[in-house]
Amino acid sequence: MALGQVKELVNLYKSLAAHPSLSSAQIVGSKSDRFYVQASWTQRNLERKTDQRFLQIYGLNTLPASQVFPGFAVDITTELLSAISKDELRKAVLRQATIDNTTKQFIEIWDQQHLMKNYDLSALDVHGDVYTDAEFRSFEWSPDNTKLLYVAEKKLPKSEPFYKQKSLDKKDKEKKEDDEAAMGNEYIHKPHWGEQLVGKHRPVVAVLDTVTDTITVLSGIPDDLSPGQVIWTKDQDVIGVAWMHEPLYLGLTACTNRYSWIFSLKNGEYRKLSDEGCAVHSPRISPDGNYLVWLQREAGPVPHHNVHKLVLRDLRVEEDNIELVEAVRTSKLINRNKEFYGIYGRLPRRCWSRCSQYLFFSTPQKNNIVSYILNIKTKDITEINNDTSSLSVLDVKEDVIAFLNTSLTQPSSLVVGEFQIKATSDGNIPRLSVKPPMEIDGFKEIIYEPNEYNYDNDDDIKQFNYMYFGPKSGKNQSIPFIVVPHGGPHSAFANTFSLESSFLVSAGFAIVQVNYRGSTGMGSATVEYLQGKVGDADVKDCITATQEALKKYPWLDSKRIGLCGGSHGGFLVAHLSGQAPDLFKAVIAKNPVIDISTMFGISDIPDCRNVLTKEEQIAYLHNVCAVEAGVPCNIVTGSWPEDTDMFVKMRKCSPITLVDKVKAPTLIHIGTKDLRVPCSQGTMWYNRLKSNKVKTKMHVYDDNHQLSTGPAEIDHIINDCLWLLEHLSKESGGKK
Repeated sequence: MALGQVKELVNLYKSLAAHPSLSSAQIVGSKSDRFYVQASWTQRNLERKTDQRFLQIYGLNTLPASQVFPGFAVDITTELLSAISKDELRKAVLRQATIDNTTKQFIEIWDQQHLMKNYDLSALDVHGDVYTDAEFRSFEWSPDNTKLLYVAEKKLPKSEPFYKQKSLDKKDKEKKEDDEAAMGNEYIHKPHWGEQLVGKHRPVVAVLDTVTDTITVLSGIPDDLSPGQVIWTKDQDVIGVAWMHEPLYLGLTACTNRYSWIFSLKNGEYRKLSDEGCAVHSPRISPDGNYLVWLQREAGPVPHHNVHKLVLRDLRVEEDNIELVEAVRTSKLINRNKEFYGIYGRLPRRCWSRCSQYLFFSTPQKNNIVSYILNIKTKDITEINNDTSSLSVLDVKEDVIAFLNTSLTQPSSLVVGEFQIKATSDGNIPRLSVKPPMEIDGFKEIIYEPNEYNYDNDDDIKQFNYMYFGPKSGKNQSIPFIVVPHGGPHSAFANTFSLESSFLVSAGFAIVQVNYRGSTGMGSATVEYLQGKVGDADVKDCITATQEALKKYPWLDSKRIGLCGGSHGGFLVAHLSGQAPDLFKAVIAKNPVIDISTMFGISDIPDCRNVLTKEEQIAYLHNVCAVEAGVPCNIVTGSWPEDTDMFVKMRKCSPITLVDKVKAPTLIHIGTKDLRVPCSQGTMWYNRLKSNKVKTKMHVYDDNHQLSTGPAEIDHIINDCLWLLEHLSKESGGKK
């Protein structure tokens, strides 16, 4: 590859990396006067080799016609979390700083003029690091504006080796028994919550009292549960989520099927509020403090991600929980005869109307993200009008709503609208563009187009969808394209901006993203259809999408088709290169699943499915390895099946059985810190392909499953493009 072309690709990456993504937004002030939107943005900083976060404040007066007064962006990279008090007079910031080569966490309390207080959490030594991940984190001011509620790592007892010479200083000998270290526990294994949650062992709920300057770890939560997502009630009791971590911790990221409960904690008394046998998240209390809602689905031996119910509890009375939105099996008609496929996302932190009767949420629907209004009294759902882009609710205050608007052809845009009751019938919330998206050079001739396909057969589920992203026209057989199946397998591509996709399209490729049967956003029946059919139904859908795209977009070159996928997407591109070796001419596999039978038991999600009694389901949990292969088993209590047919079936549906048929040059990326798909899987594929004399290259990154850190991302994205340019060029003719 010519040096000049490499430099062009680096410059292309730099230009796309300059587009910030909108992470969150918070509305401050009152719509009766001037109000503000504080938006947090994330942008890649290539020189620092990391992401940089900045805050921008936009002043507005009236809606929908309002003048926007933007302020300068302020770097907040060292801020881990922040929260504004209910009266909006104080702000709390969790900040990370390095002092004397030691990384520490501080909680700062600011008023509107200066820094009031600063708490060195290491020095106070009440707990370990505060949790900032999406699964557990909380950072909430109490209704009386004096206390902060958050989740942190439990303080562990000190440990010493069996032999250690003691200090002769008398002061050291006068330690209290509580300070004495236990012997021989230095190397004891501490289980954690898996991929991207390494170091999260035992969360506790903590309260910082800014009046007395004390930190208290709340008691009452059973030791076999891990609490998170805690919020205050109007009486300043605590409500949150508690996950079961006994007998085994199982990976939580991307796995919404873990046994968990909505709980309340009042005067040290722990009480479950949600049903048994369920998995829950996103507890949210209405502005009047009377209603609690949360998302809930079946837990245990079921797919890792699936559709959720929306459940309501009236906190004023002792009544059963009310189901507001069911777990949609296929689809249902809502207001204005719109099709609704269920809820798959999280609820915004603030999602209620001022009157506490309407709830706003967003969720993937087929290949888009759609926002809705829910009337909690009538259970009516109304889709918020939008164009073909994705629209997500970020924050709601006094009926003012901040939205994220984005698409494959449009980077993040911040828009604001005001909810009026008539929107519950017509779905119309007029919106003002507060921060328009930055334009991308060369995208005027690029289109995004969703497509659906229905099989004419006897399958229980006949429909899947795919998205075309690329040139809107061209000469016949002139554009090379890449088929991209998503990971999961129970996730989905949505019409949102992607640097990686934009980079490849800008470099001259078209992309076909496939939401095969088993994807979310199309009802639970579609998700469950894939169980026992991996390597078959999903592969078939990818080949069908390829063939249909060639028919619909004649400028796509049938002789220059590539594959790119990670995780289960890597599983699929490996399968496709073996099942259709003459169709695909170049392959990129990122942390691919290659042999389910050898991955079984060493992934951070080693639980597996069984046909269980109701009582047994409490003790047994679920795993992607065996469930997706359609094999019933149980490892949590140690009763592994003796029948080796289970492992034979897992291997038979794995790409490794097809390795001798692969012809296409294959580029592999693996992360040494990957706990979801151990890097040995990619190494196995690399070694077998090399032995078969298939052109193969492998990159090894000091990264986890996502390969999303700064140095890893730019390296694998540009190397992907170089690989595809080399092997899908007209000169190569798509040949090996």
